[in-house]
Amino acid sequence: MKKLAHVAGVLTLTAGLLTAVFAGSASACSCPPGGEGEKFQRADHVFSGLVLAKVLEAGDPSTSLDDLNRFVLLVGTEYKGRVPRVVSVTSAVQGATCGVEMLERRRYVVFATGDAADRRVEATLCGGTRLADSGPPVTTTSTPVTTTCATATS
Repeated sequence: MKKLAHVAGVLTLTAGLLTAVFAGSASACSCPPGGEGEKFQRADHVFSGLVLAKVLEAGDPSTSLDDLNRFVLLVGTEYKGRVPRVVSVTSAVQGATCGVEMLERRRYVVFATGDAADRRVEATLCGGTRLADSGPPVTTTSTPVTTTCATATS
């Protein structure tokens, strides 16, 4: 029984080392805490829009980490900031680099940053962009609940 446990341990360790060697370096998207109200406050622009097209903007050919998706949206309602009626929303292609995905012919509420003067803004996975089916964005931040206790004195 001890031999079997030893063999299992060696196999597990070997599998872990092989995974580390062949997986290479990994990156992960890390988002700040907070709900939709906090995301609304951090965004420069919040608007609803219909995705008309998705275009790949390839970056450096030696890596895919700087490739961008450019989503062309027809803007509906502006909740914060000003964007053109037709705006491009760029985002990293990969979710590991905080890229957001949007589907053509679907409506989204977009939480974006950047100067819209060039008809382009940026969105990330952490920004809050979501399908518009859930309604307009939450615009207020959550407030902590505080409880006060009164002490009785005699």
